[in-house]
Amino acid sequence: MKKFSLASALLAASSSVLAADDNTSTPLAAFNPAFSVIFDGMYYSDNVKGEGTALLEDADSAFHSHGGHEGHGHGDLKRGFNLNETELTMSGSVDSYFDAWLSAAISSDGDFELEEAWIRSQSLPAGLQVKAGRFLSAIGYHNEKHPHSWNFADQNLAYLSLFGDHGVSGDGLQLTWLAPTESYLQLGLEILQGDNLERAGSVIDADHVAEDISAELGTEVTAEDLNLAEQDGPQLGIFTLRYAPDLGARRALQLGLSAARHQDSQSFHEEGGGELFVTEGDTDIYGAQAVYKHFPTGQYGQGGWSLTGEYFYADSDQEAVFHSEADELGLPVTSEQGAAYVEATYGFAPRWQFGLRTAASGIGGEFSEGDETEEVRLSRQHSAALTWYATEFSKLRLQFNRNDVHGHDGSKEYNQVFLQYNLSLGAHGAHSF
Repeated sequence: MKKFSLASALLAASSSVLAADDNTSTPLAAFNPAFSVIFDGMYYSDNVKGEGTALLEDADSAFHSHGGHEGHGHGDLKRGFNLNETELTMSGSVDSYFDAWLSAAISSDGDFELEEAWIRSQSLPAGLQVKAGRFLSAIGYHNEKHPHSWNFADQNLAYLSLFGDHGVSGDGLQLTWLAPTESYLQLGLEILQGDNLERAGSVIDADHVAEDISAELGTEVTAEDLNLAEQDGPQLGIFTLRYAPDLGARRALQLGLSAARHQDSQSFHEEGGGELFVTEGDTDIYGAQAVYKHFPTGQYGQGGWSLTGEYFYADSDQEAVFHSEADELGLPVTSEQGAAYVEATYGFAPRWQFGLRTAASGIGGEFSEGDETEEVRLSRQHSAALTWYATEFSKLRLQFNRNDVHGHDGSKEYNQVFLQYNLSLGAHGAHSF
């Protein structure tokens, strides 16, 4: 009698499934998760003593801690060699009902951060699909993309000014409906906790802010003294619409609209005259996007080109729940501004791509305290990138930025240069449109 090992039995079982010729059988390979490690690093230089990324994060904005913003530390680069985040991903089908995705980032200091961990339905009727867990929001076209799939080495200024370096993400639920029409039409609704935003619609760290205020005022202030509402339950709601007409096999167009509301968004403000105050209220965000792609006519991307543009407008209506001047409690504080970017790419030769990008923040921006209103100054960024795609798993990129940034320390015009490598080790899921 022959003896069969467990491995032999599994191999035989998988072979029989693969050989099955009926529609109810699914290859076991389809349920094996794909693992990958994405390495990203760069050589960086600027002509402002290495302060280039900090200046961009501190660009004048209606949604920063007005007059004294302290950067969040994301994306800070030093002149010379930098190891950016190393990303770990795992994705695959759980069964015929769900698929799943997990991505985590390890910083150059060894800090571990879980970026996404979600499950998504695959068999709901009537074009419905549900995603649950932690995920990147569909509020904008660029927002759902991980850094390794960007066409440029850094976050564009429009997203940086409103959403921060990592964009909009959080824990919650996403429901989408794909309409039964000839053209692609998808409606989406997201309900998120809303505690993972950085700029417009942010939630402050009450303990950290209380420590800063205590140090500035020379008296003890606790988190409870800030009088902030408890962030109990989901605070952020997002609606999205995406439409794509059928343009044939060689071209594609996607148009999109989005709207979001964050209840009880919070801000900490430090004025030049020594006033310190914390505000709370509602923040609304509206967005529009357009993406056109002409697919390659030659090998390895040659002849392909794309044009992408997005515009966002955000406004916040808050009031002071803590103020260093007690008689100013309840002071109305409003913020509003727009931000936009446009980028174009062209595959001018096999494996070679050239990209141009222009972005602006502070468009029509105003910050008001009671009867006093201050305009937000416009900041601009222009970028050019040359990328060599050695294979689908590795690329090298040379990028130049010209920035005209207005911050609380004045105006700065300066240059940035990036020489980036990006490599993916292991299987990786297909990128979205």
